Amino acid sequence: MNNALLQQAEQLAQRRYTTLTSREELSDGSYVFVAYNPELPGCKSDGETPEEAKANLANARIDYIYFLLEDGLSVPEPASQALDREMTINVQTSTFSFAEGMISIVDESSHSFLELLEDKATTSL
Repeated sequence: MNNALLQQAEQLAQRRYTTLTSREELSDGSYVFVAYNPELPGCKSDGETPEEAKANLANARIDYIYFLLEDGLSVPEPASQALDREMTINVQTSTFSFAEGMISIVDESSHSFLELLEDKATTSL
């Protein structure tokens, strides 16, 4: 293994990827927990407990990213980072005050943060 690529893969794997777990029944009737990162198609792992599945996934994520880097492919970023960047772009291109938007968000607690931010950005353009 290329140590430089491995270090880069380990660093990238520490980013906050979405982790989902599910309990799945095997053909013999026993159960296993499966953990995966939707942003990394095919990157999955399993374990006897959700915690074990997540720990195994952390190791699998390093290998997954390592082989993407080795093949010269781009590494998908976590959904949270993509969302943060998209929200930053929307806020920067709109004319409403961020403080005004935050006050509205607090006042209208029945709506989600994203719905309100999108509404404010759309109506202010």
